[in-house]
Amino acid sequence: MKRLLPLLAFFVATSFADGVSLEGFVGSSSPIGHWNHRAAWSVGALYRIDQMVAAGVAVGYDAIPTRPVGSATSRLQVRLPFGKQVLPYLQCEAGAGIRPVLEDSYFLWKLGGGFDLKLGDRSSLLAESGWQTWGRYYGRLGLLLEL
Repeated sequence: MKRLLPLLAFFVATSFADGVSLEGFVGSSSPIGHWNHRAAWSVGALYRIDQMVAAGVAVGYDAIPTRPVGSATSRLQVRLPFGKQVLPYLQCEAGAGIRPVLEDSYFLWKLGGGFDLKLGDRSSLLAESGWQTWGRYYGRLGLLLEL
């Protein structure tokens, strides 16, 4: 119950905010040139600055070999100005990879792009890939819900 209370407070607070979107991703990453995928996930909130630009925060888990971390990142997403049902976008992410011993924590970054497939008026399926920390590429699928 104690773990559910902050999540419930977050949903109540964002339900009153106009222009806020929630997104969740599952995916994996691998070193460039190798097939050694590690699972990852993240959940976050984006605030739509206008129709094309959104900024937000996310938390998640990245299973980079020998360095698995919980992550806290900020995001910037820019939709490209073409498409109706499938909207391409670019996204960059930067933040901290937090490890149990704080001295082992490190800077995380991701740079990539993807496609936003409109499912309805307020929901989308996201498919994204790009490059990230430690010379790895990533791919992930997600769901975006506009509040």
